[in-house]
Amino acid sequence: MSENNKAILETANAAIAQGNNEGFLSYCADDTHWTFVGDKTLKGKEAVRQWMATTYIEPPNSIV
Repeated sequence: MSENNKAILETANAAIAQGNNEGFLSYCADDTHWTFVGDKTLKGKEAVRQWMATTYIEPPNSIV
């Protein structure tokens, strides 16, 4: 991973840790896909936004 990509990922993850879901989502494309292996796939930024609103009621302690 390039240093620039790593810095972007760290900044986006820091936004989640601070409870700033919109800050994180600003780094996602409108047509983003999140795949949870063996579970489900979220399609689109709005689907991720809705999932985060119900899952990240309190910011997670760590993002991997």
